[in-house]
Amino acid sequence: MVIMFSYALFAMIMLIGIQGLVCQHRGDIVRSESLAALAHFLLYPAVFLLAAGIFIGAVWANVSWGRYWSWDPKEVWALVTMLIYMAPFHSSSIKCFRNTRFFLFYCIVAFLSVLITYFGVNFL
Repeated sequence: MVIMFSYALFAMIMLIGIQGLVCQHRGDIVRSESLAALAHFLLYPAVFLLAAGIFIGAVWANVSWGRYWSWDPKEVWALVTMLIYMAPFHSSSIKCFRNTRFFLFYCIVAFLSVLITYFGVNFL
């Protein structure tokens, strides 16, 4: 449930990214920058919920199987998704995230990791 809420927030961030790029293409730079700020603001609860879900899942795995982490593909892709979405938090050291267009595009592409985690891993 916690992880599903984070996935819903990531989907909202992706939709905001699409809307922001459309606004930027139309020349509405101010709206595009405000949408990028909203997407960046929503990243914090989304990543927190994903991290909390991974932690709760690890505790459950320890109770059920006697170990916290088993390197299951679903676990690994959840961690990869979290790391991908944590990258924009480091915009002071990763300069490309200061560019609004890049950040909005990154929000769209990063959602592919959520889709791979939720749907794609089941086919491995």
